[in-house]
Amino acid sequence: MSDVDRYTLETPENIQVDFELAGLGTRFCAMLIDTLLLGAVTVVLLICLAIMEISVWSAFDAKRGGDWIGAVIAAVLIALLSEGYFIFFEWLMRGQTPGKKAVKIRVIRDDGTPATIHEVLVRNILRLVDFLPFAYGLGAVVMFPSRLSKRLGDIAAGTIVIKEGQLDYRANADKKYALQPVAIGEINAELTAAERRLITGFLQRRSELLPKARGELAQRLARPLYEKYGGGYSDAESYLVRLVKGRHHES
Repeated sequence: MSDVDRYTLETPENIQVDFELAGLGTRFCAMLIDTLLLGAVTVVLLICLAIMEISVWSAFDAKRGGDWIGAVIAAVLIALLSEGYFIFFEWLMRGQTPGKKAVKIRVIRDDGTPATIHEVLVRNILRLVDFLPFAYGLGAVVMFPSRLSKRLGDIAAGTIVIKEGQLDYRANADKKYALQPVAIGEINAELTAAERRLITGFLQRRSELLPKARGELAQRLARPLYEKYGGGYSDAESYLVRLVKGRHHES
């Protein structure tokens, strides 16, 4: 993975996590899949309008004078469908559409956390600008010089598009590591103040992290602490939980 394709995130714990950026080609493939699906849905919509006796095509028939009301209704519905498709799926699927899921890419925030409805709305409203003059011409022009391959919507929303490979980037999906509050009285007295801050900071925000970032953070925090304090080590995150409570020697 070259520096051009990599996005390095430095967390509040001063640990770096690398994400592989999705390039123009991969994003184009995702867009092509989404466009085909959207086209199929649009055809179904037009058929439904025809069944409802709303004459869409007569608006373009000069001899008949045109049914402009039907054309306006159809145009508005198609515009809402086109914009709503991306907003709905990126919100529902946490940064993915069917096309993005097919090529294994995902929209996340610049800080490595999942995109919220606010970022989804901003980046997709500006999709209309990125589309200009046609076929996402402006968006492609903006992406080429961008180190993070951002189109205008991504710049405004503070998002990036990453490759997720075989990983599942859904936050809060791993119920095994659901956050268990750590009472102040339970904190291991052996730990230094800095170590306590690092571990508790990670445990308090881990559910917000994507699994890749979460796993790497846990490993980088746990390894040096394990070498220093020892104990039973099955996996990084469970070790940190037991260490901060002073139970790291338990099996």
